Amino acid sequence: MKKILGITVCILLLCVGFSGCVNQAEEDSEKQSEIIRIGISEEPNGFFPWITSYDVGTLGINFNIFNPLVEFDSSFKLFPKLAKSWNNPDNCTWRFFLRDDVTFHNGYTFTSFDVKYTIEYLKENTSHVLRDLLTEIQQVEVVDEYTVDIITYQPLPILLNKLTNIPMMSQRYQQETKEKWPIGTGPYKLQENVSGDHITLVRFDEYAMGQPDIATIIFKIISGSENQKNALITKQIDILDHVPEMYVHEILNCSWINVKKISSPTVWYLGFDFRVNSSGFPGEKNPLSDIRVRKALYHAIDVNNITKILGLAAEPASQFLSPLIFGYDPTIKRLPYDLNLSWQLLGEAGYEHGFNLTLDCPEGYILQTKISEEIVRQLSQVVNISINPLSENEYYEKLYMGNCTIYFIGWIPATGDGGEIFDYLLRSEHHPLGRGSYNLGNYSNQTVDNITTEVSYTMNQKTRMNLMREGFKIAMDDVACIPLYISVCNVAYPKYLEWSPRSDLNTLVEEITVK
Repeated sequence: MKKILGITVCILLLCVGFSGCVNQAEEDSEKQSEIIRIGISEEPNGFFPWITSYDVGTLGINFNIFNPLVEFDSSFKLFPKLAKSWNNPDNCTWRFFLRDDVTFHNGYTFTSFDVKYTIEYLKENTSHVLRDLLTEIQQVEVVDEYTVDIITYQPLPILLNKLTNIPMMSQRYQQETKEKWPIGTGPYKLQENVSGDHITLVRFDEYAMGQPDIATIIFKIISGSENQKNALITKQIDILDHVPEMYVHEILNCSWINVKKISSPTVWYLGFDFRVNSSGFPGEKNPLSDIRVRKALYHAIDVNNITKILGLAAEPASQFLSPLIFGYDPTIKRLPYDLNLSWQLLGEAGYEHGFNLTLDCPEGYILQTKISEEIVRQLSQVVNISINPLSENEYYEKLYMGNCTIYFIGWIPATGDGGEIFDYLLRSEHHPLGRGSYNLGNYSNQTVDNITTEVSYTMNQKTRMNLMREGFKIAMDDVACIPLYISVCNVAYPKYLEWSPRSDLNTLVEEITVK
């Protein structure tokens, strides 16, 4: 599906801080509500439907321009958006009743035909980054102008979750123009896109859900976390939603700024190559195929020291999911840091003197490199391990080919549902649908495959929860990964704004009001 596979992060590069807060006292109580300037680290990867990456930064900007049928609130609860309600005539049919007061930015009316067109457009575009979300849809039938049926091949309990990531576009506009200018139904419309500098959105006065307080949004592209922090405290920008922990104290010295800590759904972990015959160990058995070795490496990781040394705002992870995501099991605990047990397990597996291991790492990501270096330092107490820096293209090519023996990566469950972990990370080649598209280490467990099938097609959510918890328990007993930490984001914004930043990391400006 996606994804944001370890790319869209909640923590930016660690840099040296700079002191000094331009304190202009309470003059900000003027409440410059007409314009809000938001700092971003890079420009989005296109506007819908021409996006080239399914990442938080890209979707976050696009969902100020577009609306989905249904939407998550700030804590991953579903609520209506362009669809005012829905039901299930049968287990494979979802009937949506649409709002009848919605128009696109160019004045065209939003109808069922636009829903059908959007889904079919994405399904037929085999290279589109959002296509994976819709492959289980068999057809879309227009019942009437404001009623539409989405029919799936099999029961699909998380269709609503998947649709939260699908912006609705205008059939008429797309068919009558070749211009790549986004026209949505959202609260803001694109006014200006200056590549490498800024993106300006202006309020859509005919927005069906009510006019937002903020008239203009400027997404200002500023590279480097120190530069972003400096822009914030000198009032060049108003909102910065990924503030490194090392800058929080300095920012709080500015009397007009609030900083909120938001637990994110991003879990960072170490993944393995599970194959006995691995390219990383030519001519010999892959030590990582032995569960005792994987447990030994797990016991050699002191995750608290990783976050402490690097000054991360983070929480230790125990599994693939954060507590925000449906399917999380609070009874699963981390294996304790215990070097003696680690050495014992390696000895039992026949590696009392350790073995050689390489951790692949993409160049150009300072924080990821620093964390990788700390992981290598810790694991070097039990095995002979080194870092293999690769260009970004080389790294992801090697990773997607399944040729990384051990790798450090993060995953954001954009559907808000643990089922996608089974579908994308845990499903093996023996599953009827084949290996999960991001099962990069060829993990395989027949019981987990069976649970994956049940989780995918069971409509009863209580039953699904029990199944997922059973499956995650098995996967973690297998040491399907070494969970490291859950990202925690620091979000800074002026005190004259009323706002509850979202756990999904999207900055939807219609949710921001002026006090």
